[in-house]
Amino acid sequence: MRDEESTLTLGPSAKPWALINLPPFPTVAARVMQLLAVDTTGLKELADVIRADVAFSSEILTLANCALFATRTEITTILQAAALLGLNRVKGIAMTIGLRSYLTDSLKMPALLACWRHSLACAIVSEDLASACRMERDAAYLAGLLHDIGRLGLSVVEPLAYAELIHEADEGPVDVPARERELFGLDHCEAGKWLAQQWKIPARFAEVAERHHQPVRPGKVDFLAIVQLSCQLADAVGFAAVRPARAPNFKEILGHLPQTALQRFDTDRDSLALKVATKINLIDISLPERQ
Repeated sequence: MRDEESTLTLGPSAKPWALINLPPFPTVAARVMQLLAVDTTGLKELADVIRADVAFSSEILTLANCALFATRTEITTILQAAALLGLNRVKGIAMTIGLRSYLTDSLKMPALLACWRHSLACAIVSEDLASACRMERDAAYLAGLLHDIGRLGLSVVEPLAYAELIHEADEGPVDVPARERELFGLDHCEAGKWLAQQWKIPARFAEVAERHHQPVRPGKVDFLAIVQLSCQLADAVGFAAVRPARAPNFKEILGHLPQTALQRFDTDRDSLALKVATKINLIDISLPERQ
């Protein structure tokens, strides 16, 4: 586990050497990410940003029409998607596509594909868990999706080295943050904090990227805790990015939730695993593989 305070001392303008060659985030997705912090964003403003990239718009419409959202009406425009699904839902779809596009080359390596699928699993579980706790489900989806941006960033710049780290963990217990610092000069939580600064991610999402591996505070189920628990649950149902040194205990993780939330959440491990796998497969099927 990480200490309560981050060990990253770099300022926002100082670039960690391991991330020197990090490519820029897709333009439209970066603009959508900036809109995450603007509560007054209108339907037309979001639609105009997305329509600027024809291929990106097409992928959003494809995903919006898939069985994942079960819309009764065919969605043919970005404005219609925002009206039917909601602004935050479309932002989540846009960020899913943007991150997936960003990771195109990394996803060709099975070890790094597991990192992406972990992020999706965490997003899906975060959404359900937030709903059970009567919190913002769309914001929780985004937080879960973005919680491992540091790991994803390292895998983009150093795919072979990061894949090797994953293989090391498969062979036996590895202190992943310590090993990351040996290999890259910072761990993925520190990398996530730095990337959040660079990409101007809203503070509550940045906090999740930096602190998601800290212990969950007893009796406190807030926005950060939702993602912390969802990250652990994603591991417990078979969607770990890196094999944890200690196997997660599904029931133990659920023990952090209040009884009222447990009554609204799928507490059967196999059922939750199937739900997550089904949703990830729907996303994979709906989006063509980028070349």
